Amino acid sequence: MNILPKQDLWKRTMRKLLLLDADVIMDLHTLGLFEKFIKAYEVSVTRTVLGETKYFRKDGQRQAIYISDTVTIIDDVDIDSLIHVQNEAKEAQLGIDPGELESVAYMRNAKEKVIFCTCDSAAIKLIAYIELDNRSISVEKALRDTGYRKRNLYPRHYQKTYERRIKEGKALRVQFKKLT
Repeated sequence: MNILPKQDLWKRTMRKLLLLDADVIMDLHTLGLFEKFIKAYEVSVTRTVLGETKYFRKDGQRQAIYISDTVTIIDDVDIDSLIHVQNEAKEAQLGIDPGELESVAYMRNAKEKVIFCTCDSAAIKLIAYIELDNRSISVEKALRDTGYRKRNLYPRHYQKTYERRIKEGKALRVQFKKLT
């Protein structure tokens, strides 16, 4: 029987499969936290999100982003799921960009447990609207789970901002789905 040291066991149980949005990737690069993130999580991105993450700004300079060798790239997004999520976004009157749309569609039908990490207001509301909020996480919470405690995050990363958007998405669900 092979017994893992306590620290290795902890690392193995802490790793989650996270699906990242382009804004999160760019912000993590800007804040110098992307490397910490990929050491703590198994990170995936859709092909569209990969295409949206070309550059980030640091010290007033545009820096190129190269992540294709450190993340899993998802190419197989179900077209029916994509259409369904797009229709849900229209019904909720939410403008969703192609990367977020593709990510939510993939998460909706993923065979493995995928947790979507985004800081985009409309995407968070859509996740709650289609009742997938139990499969998403704020940037702040994801970073906290890695042991990161500093507070140099942007307000859109905060857990309280994420929770507010989730409530707004649930309210839209009641409003447009005529639920009580």
